[in-house]
Amino acid sequence: MSYELHEPRFDGTATDRWEEPDWEDVAGDDPTTIAGHFLLCEDDFPPESVADLELAVVDEDMRLNRNALADALHGPHSIETLDVREELAKAVEDLVQELLRDNFESMPETKQGVDEQLLAWQEEAAEHEHEVEQKLHTDDDARYHEVKGEVIETSEERPEKGW
Repeated sequence: MSYELHEPRFDGTATDRWEEPDWEDVAGDDPTTIAGHFLLCEDDFPPESVADLELAVVDEDMRLNRNALADALHGPHSIETLDVREELAKAVEDLVQELLRDNFESMPETKQGVDEQLLAWQEEAAEHEHEVEQKLHTDDDARYHEVKGEVIETSEERPEKGW
């Protein structure tokens, strides 16, 4: 496949956990409305369909997302997973690093530092997800014990209505 690199359009930044929306729903009948959210388009911009777009880095609120940029380099839908020329992969990497440096204060200036920072952000997101899962599990256990403590066994029959 042949992709064209495109600089994203955005109005601010975000460091929220990145979860891609259903771009088909967001775009409706006009994929050009979301083209600025992505780094790559198959063939030429503007796209003919949402399926032509790859590497979303801008959320629905038009904010450049730091975690989406990290995913564009090393995520499950990253440049590493696409069949692209080496020159294009390098251009995507350079653009992502530039966007990170220019828009997020905590970015180091070296490539090694950028990769280390991206890894740290991914680890931070995984730790947060683990904490949320643990809290849900703990909350479920507490609810189970609360409900279990309120159960009173009785041999009386319940009335049909109005009890």
